[in-house]
Amino acid sequence: MTEEIPASDQERQALPDELILELAALGSRIEGHFGRPQDIEWCRSGGAFHVVQSRPITTLYPPALCARR
Repeated sequence: MTEEIPASDQERQALPDELILELAALGSRIEGHFGRPQDIEWCRSGGAFHVVQSRPITTLYPPALCARR
């Protein structure tokens, strides 16, 4: 579904701080599980976050960051 966002709302924070912290914690748990940085796709539906996909990040800059993790 596509929804038009009024110009006045386009600069507004999309998630409240508490949900951003919840999402960050979820991302940290996923990275901890896999033992390396992840590119995580997610959505929010029914009052909960849902992970759609997680895969290793392969494009960190500079490349040395990837080798250290």
